[in-house]
Amino acid sequence: MKKQKYKSIINYLNKILVSNPPLSKIAKMSLISTVLYVEFEKWIFCGFYVLKENSLLEIGPHQGKVIPCTHIQLGKGVCGTSAMENKIIVVNDVSKYPNYISCDNKTKSEIVVPVTNNGNLKAVLDIDSMELSHFDELDKLYLKNISKMI
Repeated sequence: MKKQKYKSIINYLNKILVSNPPLSKIAKMSLISTVLYVEFEKWIFCGFYVLKENSLLEIGPHQGKVIPCTHIQLGKGVCGTSAMENKIIVVNDVSKYPNYISCDNKTKSEIVVPVTNNGNLKAVLDIDSMELSHFDELDKLYLKNISKMI
């Protein structure tokens, strides 16, 4: 069921992200975060943190039921660690993540996906769930592919 949902989302995004004139990266991030957030009811946050000055992530387009952190240093929290290491990180239980930055008390699990262009980090896609162990290999695969659409 989740696999089919992701395939449907990708088909939809392929249609709406192509326009004339072309959409900006920020516009694409806005549409992607909205479509994903609407489709997954257990998610409480879905958004992007954009790399600023090569050492700081700043909140970008997002959707959610919580107010996000505005800035995250590279290497701090799940987002900053994912950005610094340029790898996808899945946290099954955020209360057990030693470097976790809490923006709310509803988040139970999290996935962060680096967004790169020619190997250079541009942003991270951050998604929080209200359920423990919500994210798996399927999420990693499809969210990585979706992040490449920017």
